[in-house]
Amino acid sequence: MSVAFRIRCCLCAKNIPLAGDIVALDGEWQRRYPDMRGILACERCVIDYGWNCCTTAAGGFVDGHVAAPEGEVDVDSWSHHLGRGTHRALVQVHPQSGLLQGAKAYLRSIAARDTDSEYVGMLRTVIQEWDEQRRQQQLDQPADRAAPVGQRPDGRWPPVADGWAQSG
Repeated sequence: MSVAFRIRCCLCAKNIPLAGDIVALDGEWQRRYPDMRGILACERCVIDYGWNCCTTAAGGFVDGHVAAPEGEVDVDSWSHHLGRGTHRALVQVHPQSGLLQGAKAYLRSIAARDTDSEYVGMLRTVIQEWDEQRRQQQLDQPADRAAPVGQRPDGRWPPVADGWAQSG
């Protein structure tokens, strides 16, 4: 049985409509938009955030330019797509982004299948590395970190007007 999921666009962070395709973006997009979270984008953002030229007035590429994928003519933002497809197809092709952008449960369900396929083995490795990175990030956070404004020191919400809410 397949697990339902929604992918959040790497540029606008909105859920990508299930009826629409997803576009996988390459390193040039990441260079131009360093706050991207993953590489899977909605068609609207690909159109809105695209650019018309990769070269300077002198004819050379801009500093730091990342070349288009092999076989692509490097002229504009449309040259910098790694692929286009359905939600399921692209999270399987780009599992790191799938984990980051909302397909964690779906990818874990595929990895849990009782099969020895090369793909499932690769996916299990990607998920294991993902889990290890998350554990390390949690260990690296200082234990005495102050609670965000409005949050109780024990991490629960909400505070009450006359002091901290009583826990039941």
